[in-house]
Order: sequence, then C-alpha cells, then structure tokens
Amino acid sequence: MDGHMVKLLMQRDGAVRAGFTLIEVMVSLTVLAIGLLLLGGLLTRSTRSAEAASAVSYQVATMGAELARYDAIPFAQLVAGTVCDTLATHPFPRIRCVTVTNLTPKRRRVSIVVTPTNNPLLHADSIVVERGTGDQPPLKTP
Repeated sequence: MDGHMVKLLMQRDGAVRAGFTLIEVMVSLTVLAIGLLLLGGLLTRSTRSAEAASAVSYQVATMGAELARYDAIPFAQLVAGTVCDTLATHPFPRIRCVTVTNLTPKRRRVSIVVTPTNNPLLHADSIVVERGTGDQPPLKTP
C-alpha cells in the first residue's frame, strides 16, 4: 500500500460506524462465559442440596413407617430378640435392625435402627420406644 491509501483508510470522514469491533465481541463473549461458569456451579450445588433433602425425607418417612409397623403389632406378639434385614430397593436402600427387650412382664422396649447403605450423607437413625399392657398408651418414648 502506498501512503495515499493509508491516509484514506485512516481518515475519519464523520460517517456513522456500523457493527461491533472484534474487541467488543471478545469482551462480551468473555463476560458471557464467566456468567455461564458461575451459573453451572450454582446449579450443581442446588442439585446436591435437593438430593440430600430428598434422602433425609425418605429416611424420616421410613422411620415413621417402621414405628407405625411395630406399634400395630399386638403386645403379646412382641418376642424378645434382635432381627436384622437388608432392603436393597430404591429409593432408600437400607439395613434395618429391630431389638425387642423384656423390661418387665408387662413392659417391652423396642429399638429400631435404620442404616442407609448407599448415601454417605446419611447416618444411622434410631428410635427407642417402650410398649406396655393395660391402660397405658401403646407408645411411650423413654
């Protein structure tokens, strides 16, 4: 290029500029990429929180169901001893152990322990109740 062409190219004649420069496009893409990365991290955290809340809900529901199940068993059929079983079904695989202890001829203690097997966020949970005969309510927490 000769000097005359360079002058013509660099000369501003007051015309309105149309479009974006390369720098403007690159800056906007960088800002967009940073925003998407931050949004991805937020979505990952919210997914983990939702999974943990769901697991705790299943654990609480399971403990309530086990308690209701042993509350429905007549007192005379509660035999002293320990029974453990493993349930591998989803959504809450677990090991369940129930121990019935004779306190007196008319009182028995029922201990229920539920241990989740596939979720490291959850710990074993337990309920201990006492059952009696007569006019006492069927469940009494010690």
